[in-house]
Amino acid sequence: MRTQENRAAETARIITDSGSLYTRTDGDPFFFSSGWASPVFIDCKKLISSPVDRDLLVEMAVECITAHINLDSLDAIAGCELTGVPFAALIADRLNKPLVLVCKQSKGFGRLAQFEGSFEPGQRILLVDDLATDGASESVFLAALHQAEAEVLSTFVLIDFDVFASEHKMLSLATLEDIIDRAKSDGYLGRREADEVGKFTDDAPAWSRQNGGIGAL
Repeated sequence: MRTQENRAAETARIITDSGSLYTRTDGDPFFFSSGWASPVFIDCKKLISSPVDRDLLVEMAVECITAHINLDSLDAIAGCELTGVPFAALIADRLNKPLVLVCKQSKGFGRLAQFEGSFEPGQRILLVDDLATDGASESVFLAALHQAEAEVLSTFVLIDFDVFASEHKMLSLATLEDIIDRAKSDGYLGRREADEVGKFTDDAPAWSRQNGGIGAL
């Protein structure tokens, strides 16, 4: 089994080799739905179209999950609408666990109005998403699970930005810092881009505030 360091390095390689890392260091930055401004964006959606990358990421996800969670205590996998669904489905299939999908809004009535699929009250769930910036999106899905009387064991994401304060501790394959370190070492980022992105990772809330985004939640 790979170490966490090995998984982070492989994930970072996949992100840069696939061209899934984007930067905006001139002009308007990227703006996340929660209001943060960022000079970097990672498009994990591209990865589901590459069977080789997809298979390796799922293999490493299973390694990470099994290193932290006793699979006998895990009843189901919950995928976050929309981008978390493909990887949640692949992980659930690999682990031979039931799958449910958590919707952003209720689509009916009752305990499972915010879900596709079903689970019983008290069942132990792993929430899966593709990427977390500040954990705000994951908070919405966690609230839905708790309201539906699930016991959430943990949240897993492929990549955790880990540069904004978050009340949720997540399992992940890599952080933004891992991705940026790889991008710098293989020349994916130019010197000016690397310097500006470095300012962001050093103090993301301050960078966001100075570039038209929020400075705190």
